[in-house]
Amino acid sequence: SVVLCPIVVLAQVPDRILYNGKILTVDEEFSIASAIAISGERIVAVGDNAAVRDLADAQTQQIDLAGKTVIPGLIDNHIHYLRGTNFAAYETRIHGVTSRAEVMTRITTRAEELGSAEWVFIIGGWNEQQFADKSGGFTREELDAAAPDNPVFIQKNYTIFYMNSMAEEILGPQLGDFYTGDSVVRTNYRDGRIVMYAALEHFPFAQTLEERMVEVKAFNAYLTSMGVTAAYDVGYLDGSYDPVTALYEKGELDLRVFYAQRYWADSPRTAIAAAELLDREEAFQRDDRYGMYGIGEHVYGLLHDMAGERSSEPFSQNIYDDFHTIARSAAKNGWQVNEHTMRESMASKMMTISEEISEQYPMRDLRWTLGHVDLISKESVERAKRLGWHITIANHTIKPRIEGIASPPIRMIQDSGILWGMGSDGTIVATYNPFHTIWEYTAGKIFPDIVKYESNEVITREEALIAHTRSNAYLMFMENDLGTLEAGKYADLVVLDSDYLEIPVDDVRDIRPVMTMVSGEIVYRNANP
Repeated sequence: SVVLCPIVVLAQVPDRILYNGKILTVDEEFSIASAIAISGERIVAVGDNAAVRDLADAQTQQIDLAGKTVIPGLIDNHIHYLRGTNFAAYETRIHGVTSRAEVMTRITTRAEELGSAEWVFIIGGWNEQQFADKSGGFTREELDAAAPDNPVFIQKNYTIFYMNSMAEEILGPQLGDFYTGDSVVRTNYRDGRIVMYAALEHFPFAQTLEERMVEVKAFNAYLTSMGVTAAYDVGYLDGSYDPVTALYEKGELDLRVFYAQRYWADSPRTAIAAAELLDREEAFQRDDRYGMYGIGEHVYGLLHDMAGERSSEPFSQNIYDDFHTIARSAAKNGWQVNEHTMRESMASKMMTISEEISEQYPMRDLRWTLGHVDLISKESVERAKRLGWHITIANHTIKPRIEGIASPPIRMIQDSGILWGMGSDGTIVATYNPFHTIWEYTAGKIFPDIVKYESNEVITREEALIAHTRSNAYLMFMENDLGTLEAGKYADLVVLDSDYLEIPVDDVRDIRPVMTMVSGEIVYRNANP
């Protein structure tokens, strides 16, 4: 249920007022207002039209929302941000495209834009099942027809790749035993890198800091056009953060970007080195806009579980011991841990390790999180809740449905009362449009229109929006500044083209922002709302 939001006012005269809207504050009561006033970077009033507009003076800009819905800025708690910046300015995206014919049209259009002999790249974020008109992988013939004069390389994930004849001719000799002679190359997780790197030799990566800054801005523009106003990068070896830092220092970073401490440990010696790094570094090297905090999503590189691909207990005690070395140092020095935890066996083991660590270094207030939790049990969720862990859930809209179970068990997690947040896991293995993720868990479907959850296993739109805003702000230690539209918080908000609460649930995936604001500044505006 919803209640009308009462007027809440701070002292400042507003610079900007948005009125005549449906403002979902996502506060504790999930109250709804019609107007919001902003002074500088922060919200100074939320309430009804008349009361808020009475605060204006002659210099206040007033924007008529014409009944449009406004939500807090969406926070992505799990994105491979820097990786995304590497490709954003050049790649062709097919996120959420459910028409195979439309994909071919996009390839043709991109080839024509580039000119003959230039490479067309699609870098992840899709699945063969998502095309309603004709599912399945791409054939050499259709890719040749779409771009006869351009090499086309399409990455599905880390093990499957498609290409047309021109790309095959160029890459074939480099692929060796991986080259199958048809349009698709299928390999394993390790050897998939050989295929990917061979193709990326032809990707026009930026060569200078200035060019990299352009790529970063292109990625930021895409994220803000999707309503994302803050992102947490859980990657590690995706390049240098120098261009992001440069944009931040110039005041040109259009969304909040945070990232995990960057190291790689895959042996007892490097585990000790990682623990020593956490001993000597500060746990929070950031402000409200940019910087580093936390570790993960792989605290220890060899501890990498994959749902459905390995045995229920694939790791030796030695590997868990090395993880324990790093996690203990994290607890000792106040670091947040975010651990990739797909299987129930892994979740249970994480709880045991944290119990051991907490005897010496309590971690309840550090907001440690279990990521993914595709196969977690109710018992482990309850155990995690008692120990002070939280959960992050990612996008699965392009992943095959696991028959017979809810994966992850989203309704059970919500009903448990544990705090959990929603993210994308973009860029390669998921779309990073947040409305796709929200649709998945509220409609209970994956692309194109495949039922994933039974009706009693989905969550409500209110619950999903809380997870993508207020809860994520808490996981980022920013609950006093972000996540809801309340007086005193930063004016991070998104104006939508549809009524989020009232449209048919299957239309949620097609919601588009009309305007996105970060700290009171408009960072995206749709020219054709």
